[in-house]
Amino acid sequence: MIRTFAILAAILVAIPALADDLPIRPDPTLTPGVIASTDEAEVCGIVDGKTYSQRHRLTTAAMKAEVFKRYGIEKGGRPFEVDHRLELSLGGADDVRNLWPEAGATHPNFHDKDRLEDRVWRMVCKEHSMSLADGQAIFLGDWIAGYQKIFGIAP
Repeated sequence: MIRTFAILAAILVAIPALADDLPIRPDPTLTPGVIASTDEAEVCGIVDGKTYSQRHRLTTAAMKAEVFKRYGIEKGGRPFEVDHRLELSLGGADDVRNLWPEAGATHPNFHDKDRLEDRVWRMVCKEHSMSLADGQAIFLGDWIAGYQKIFGIAP
């Protein structure tokens, strides 16, 4: 019993970040966000069969490693996604200053942000019920507040 407790305690101490320490919002000093385009026609357009994000996604393994380093996170066994603060599909840049490690096991998580990104993109590029600038502002601000505004509930 004591040995089992000691092993469990050692495992808990070895975990690099507790759930409360995992980022659910990007740190604005580490990830201020970077806009690559404010041109709605460019962002929403298809060129040679490719979307804006397909044409501009160049995130390398070295960039992802730098993001984890900046946030002091050892990836370990925790589910993370290196995410763009301002999504590429809304004119965000593929730049380390626009990337952050978003947790998948906590709530809210990257699945929630992905849902918001899809909805805002549809509002900007398909329905034209939101301007590109307003869509970008949601992600350059507090995405969780944006989620609540768009969906009417917390993620």
